[in-house]
Amino acid sequence: MSLHGRRIWPLLAVLSVATTPASAQAIPKPDYVTYLPREVVLPVQATAGNRAFHLFGDSSAPGYRDDAPRDGIDDARERWLHALAVRFAPWMVRNSVDFPMDVRRFIEGGEASTLFIDVLDLSQAHPRLLSTETIDFGKLAGVDTAPDRRLAQLIEQFAPDPPPVRAPPRPELDLRYVMYFDFPGEGPASWNREFEGSVRGAIARKYVGFAKAFVHPFIAEVRAERFEPARYELVLQYWFFYPYNDAGNAHEGDWEHINVVVTPRAQGAEPLAAAAMAQLLDGPAEPDGLVIRRVEFYFHHWEYTADYMTPDVYAARAEWERQVGRLRQERVGEREIWRQIRRQAYLDEAETHLNLHPVVFIGGDNRGLQQLIASPTRLGRASHGSYPFPGLYKDVGPQNTGELVRTRWDIFRATPESTATEARAVVRFDNPDRLEIIPDWERVLPLVRTDPVARRKWAWLVLPIRFGYPATQSPFAGIVRYAETGNTSAVGPSYNSAWNRAGAAQGYDAYIPHRLGSFFPASQQDNYWTGWGFFNLTLPTLVTLPPFDIAYRHVTAPLHATNRHAYPAFYGSEHIPIRFIGVPVGVSSVTVPKAFLNLAGFPELGQPFLQEVIALAGTDSAFNASVSPPEVQRVSVPTYGVSLFLGRRFASENTLRHSNHPMRADVSISSIAGLYPLSVNLEMWEYSGSLRYNMALGGLQPFVKVGYGRSWYRLTDAKFNGQVLGNGDTRWVRRAGLLGSLVPNTWHVGAGLEFIPLRGVGRLDWGFRGDFTVYSHNLGLKNEEGTFLIAQDAHVTRIHLGFGTTLSF
Repeated sequence: MSLHGRRIWPLLAVLSVATTPASAQAIPKPDYVTYLPREVVLPVQATAGNRAFHLFGDSSAPGYRDDAPRDGIDDARERWLHALAVRFAPWMVRNSVDFPMDVRRFIEGGEASTLFIDVLDLSQAHPRLLSTETIDFGKLAGVDTAPDRRLAQLIEQFAPDPPPVRAPPRPELDLRYVMYFDFPGEGPASWNREFEGSVRGAIARKYVGFAKAFVHPFIAEVRAERFEPARYELVLQYWFFYPYNDAGNAHEGDWEHINVVVTPRAQGAEPLAAAAMAQLLDGPAEPDGLVIRRVEFYFHHWEYTADYMTPDVYAARAEWERQVGRLRQERVGEREIWRQIRRQAYLDEAETHLNLHPVVFIGGDNRGLQQLIASPTRLGRASHGSYPFPGLYKDVGPQNTGELVRTRWDIFRATPESTATEARAVVRFDNPDRLEIIPDWERVLPLVRTDPVARRKWAWLVLPIRFGYPATQSPFAGIVRYAETGNTSAVGPSYNSAWNRAGAAQGYDAYIPHRLGSFFPASQQDNYWTGWGFFNLTLPTLVTLPPFDIAYRHVTAPLHATNRHAYPAFYGSEHIPIRFIGVPVGVSSVTVPKAFLNLAGFPELGQPFLQEVIALAGTDSAFNASVSPPEVQRVSVPTYGVSLFLGRRFASENTLRHSNHPMRADVSISSIAGLYPLSVNLEMWEYSGSLRYNMALGGLQPFVKVGYGRSWYRLTDAKFNGQVLGNGDTRWVRRAGLLGSLVPNTWHVGAGLEFIPLRGVGRLDWGFRGDFTVYSHNLGLKNEEGTFLIAQDAHVTRIHLGFGTTLSF
């Protein structure tokens, strides 16, 4: 499985990991064992339905034949199951060079034909490697040889059935046996060199023709209050093997799968009664009489169900539209998902030709914080999860990692022939040569115990073998010893908790998403580019910060508006964002610091002021003039802004404010009695960009914020003793040109509280808030050549109280 685990790891842990996917290498022996769980894993047993209905044939029946091939399946039943598997085989859309490969071509005489058996002792603090043994499957010629006898011993020792009584283990040892095949390469770079050809983005020539899927049919029991006794469903489980995974986590060997539940068209959405299932299997109908009931897609630790019967995609368009209208939409965008399912169920716009081949999008581009600790690379796109549609799948991996499937979702309408090579964007598996039926492991266990040919062919299904070197360096690897952290190779399908299981199962939670647009990012990671590595700290991070976020949206808006293939965003998390963009308006109240009067020291006001003072004092004797601290009024002015929300915790806030602040002071002249009034108006413009963090996620949200901005101001209407000083205005202070405006000159911190009485997903929200913000900056008084300032620069701090309301969507 790719991207093992979905818990949210602390950011500190992310930034402290030294290894990266781009430089990942195999973890040497015996250390790799500390990355593997200690628990003994057992294969999943056959379902009760498989046994009750003899899905793979009744070996006690007179007509039972298991000769071609010898695999525990009745030959006639296998031909029917194989035809069924071809009818419903997936069409797989590649995201990288990868496609599901035939594992047999690797392990039965290929480049991974050596089975390694490491014996390790875990009784001490540091594990010890006691021995390493190998069996070359290429030399298992189906006859009684020493390698074959050793393989038979392993099956007796580790087969799922109770093994024979052996001598008790030695108490001073804690033995652990690890069996694995080692596939070509040791990390992403070497895997890419191995499997990518000389043409970038194309599979290496020697792997053309390796496409294969393993199909495991089973009968699932369905229990519900509305019917008794239980009913049943026939499930085709398609298993896909990939030699490596180099996305959010790096590991060798990867098994993925989907389930296709099939049913007679006349049966509709109801499961089959026991008699109907028996009739279906005892007198097998032509596969043409069956259709898809639903498709279950598995990616990482999630399962998504595409329901073909609710609403019924096989109904005429008008009837289907009526069903859609009657169904209550429980998730935002659910109707659009139903439309996508119907669209994929037909091969033409007129809906005259059914498409009974599930469309599977293989993996996606990583959108996670792991990229920030990786070197730039063009790799990291091969997670191999089986996705139902293109789009951004949020929070499907650790640290809120998402995956972006950006391929056009209707690409299957121009698919190649089923015999076309894997060089095409779509690889079709409705080719009989690309499918193999695999039974329950219980069916082949007697064969592998007695038959050398079957032992070579099926040992991998009954033994706890890892398909790949056990552990590879990867982000999050080793955070917890003896625990799965996403960097270990996969065990075989029968040891996967989803084997013989439909829907959500142990290790796979149901993914029931909201479908929203992706025009606005819902987290910082949404702007990352796969392969940029730590360069994502540059432009992709910059465009999430104010005011660059707004500028970026304006620049890219025309592209989004004209792109008919723009992808949606799917949110399965309970913390789905309720807001993406907001328009806050409010009032900001502040008493500006008295030091702003120092701006009158600029020559355009300072010199006329001195001239007026000298005229009043006369030139006959010396005098002193002093200005009292000014009187400043509290001023409340409107504010306007745009907020972009990054999930429920973070928001980028852009605010613009224009204000006028009257200031009055008294001037005393030592040689003259009385006081003379000095009055000015402080005109100020200010842009503020804030990063806000919500400390609670409900309707009442306390928050803190920090940010920066650009402040520029001047004095206007300056008068002394009733006379206008100069033209009454100073220059603009701290206002920069086009490029200089990118540099902030004001910083702020604050806290506040927002109440959101109207809120919901995919609709308008309304709230009101109050906040307390402290702004800090220098006045910006600077001596210029040939000028004289009669006041000094100063550092000022302004305390703003804000009140406002926000309308958001």
